[in-house]
Amino acid sequence: MGKHKLLNGLPHNLVKSYFSTLNHYWSGYMADWLTNAARELKISEARIDILNEKLEPAELNIYPLLVYLKSLKPIIARNLEVHGFPPDFITEATIKVVFPSPITHSQTIYCYGYLVDQEGRHYESGRVIEDALEAPFNPFAMGSLYFKGLSFTQRIRSFLGLSNQSRSH
Repeated sequence: MGKHKLLNGLPHNLVKSYFSTLNHYWSGYMADWLTNAARELKISEARIDILNEKLEPAELNIYPLLVYLKSLKPIIARNLEVHGFPPDFITEATIKVVFPSPITHSQTIYCYGYLVDQEGRHYESGRVIEDALEAPFNPFAMGSLYFKGLSFTQRIRSFLGLSNQSRSH
């Protein structure tokens, strides 16, 4: 069994990995999608359940927010393996997201990573401040989710206004 203190930084790493600028989906980064969704839903908090790959409230379970969530479980698995823990050692892994007043902090969100292990120990990241970087958009509009499942060529053809049906010669 590994040393528990080696897991102390994992909640912070999970938050930073999910909100990384490498995680961009069509209209924005994960902070953009969450911030805009919170505005539309008029919510002040959200919860990201990493192990079950879902968000709460359930209205946030849209493809752009779920697509990069899948990359967090392997981060946990690698950390546990490298530090000598069994693969099922972490029993709870969540990110709490708080949306401050849109009047004073229109683009800022506060994120708190949180893990619980089999022995009942808690690991917390403390507050991680993330900012939405793109212009506001409606994450629930059809246009925002339109490109889900389209190939690169189909996306370009759609953007140019061309039919996505194949040509017959």
